[in-house]
Amino acid sequence: MFELYTESARRVLFFARYEASEKGSTAIGTEHLLLGLLRGGRGVVSHVLSASNVAAESVRQEIDRRIVGGEKIPTSVEIPFSTESIIVLRYAAEEADRLSHNYIGPEHLLLALVRQEGSIAGSVLSDRGLRIDAAREAVIRTLADPATRTLKSRAEAAEHLDLLKQLVDQLAGTPGNGAAARVLVQRIHFSLDRLRTMLNG
Repeated sequence: MFELYTESARRVLFFARYEASEKGSTAIGTEHLLLGLLRGGRGVVSHVLSASNVAAESVRQEIDRRIVGGEKIPTSVEIPFSTESIIVLRYAAEEADRLSHNYIGPEHLLLALVRQEGSIAGSVLSDRGLRIDAAREAVIRTLADPATRTLKSRAEAAEHLDLLKQLVDQLAGTPGNGAAARVLVQRIHFSLDRLRTMLNG
């Protein structure tokens, strides 16, 4: 399901799961996805929110006000996506298709959250004046800006370097010719190819 997700988008999902765990939620809701975006969706997302006069801190405070906290859930416990969040993930894929993108990034997750108006995240964004048509236009403008493209490429390159470092560290602790080692080597090659493409582009 997440094959097309960029490292940035996967990090958003990781942060969303962390937020749900910290707040004692039994499911990853749209509010956690939005908090994950605010934590891990720098670049295009922050540009779009700024251009739309949506203050990240105001969004965080509003979500904290609406969430009834529970006991923190250990990281070892699986937390599923809520029904609304599953719809958001589907919307994110649709938004990527609509923009003719062959990847799903944090910007597509943001557009999906704006579309899901009846959810906590959707209503928080709607209350701050963010509408889907304007949000799409802001994403398109931001991605078309050469300065943004440069910053995005650098951010993605830095992410791949971080990932490579983690993979190499894992490989160092994996026995020689096992299947796990071969998988790690394949992932390193894939990440190197992506990094080469970014640097050549």
